[in-house]
Amino acid sequence: MKWIHKLLKYFSFSAVLFTFEACYGTMEDYGYGYDVAIQVIDNEGNGIPNVEVTACHAKWGDKFFADTTGPSGMAFIKGHLVSDNEIDHLKFKFKPLENAEFQAKDTVIGNERLMSSSTFTVILDHK
Repeated sequence: MKWIHKLLKYFSFSAVLFTFEACYGTMEDYGYGYDVAIQVIDNEGNGIPNVEVTACHAKWGDKFFADTTGPSGMAFIKGHLVSDNEIDHLKFKFKPLENAEFQAKDTVIGNERLMSSSTFTVILDHK
């Protein structure tokens, strides 16, 4: 009877370890990361503050990271791409929070562009 009890403890402990590794595993060593600076401007080249910039999965819409532009219109996105097969494009959404005079905008950026450039400029149109 003691060996059954020890066997059950072993399986319970291994199940907890498996769950912990699956949820909180070594993702830092798998895939690669990116740091992107995005400047949101108007047609005259002026930075637009208070624009929410969100990075989402292009197909499923899973949100990765969001930031709000500062006074100069800059937002900084830090993310982690798992692999080219799982995430090949990111969709960036630009939603003005207080500047109702600008239209929201969506754009899709591929991994190649994210890895080759660290700064992007996006122009929002007036309503």
